[in-house]
Amino acid sequence: MNKLRLITFLFLITFIESAQACPGCAGSMGNPKDKYLVYILSVFIILCYIPFYYLYKTIIKYRNFNEIIDNVKETE
Repeated sequence: MNKLRLITFLFLITFIESAQACPGCAGSMGNPKDKYLVYILSVFIILCYIPFYYLYKTIIKYRNFNEIIDNVKETE
């Protein structure tokens, strides 16, 4: 069991090291695999930005939710 944990730990360390490349190395212009890197990163940023923008907008809109509910009950 300890050998399995050690192998898994070493695999994770190796994977994490390779995933943490500097931006200059990861997006080098000489590498043909990175031809669409800018487009992929742009789409990723947009897909993350849109849901959080609407979430933030909703939170700001309903930040006084209890007061809104109280006002509705008073008018009825």
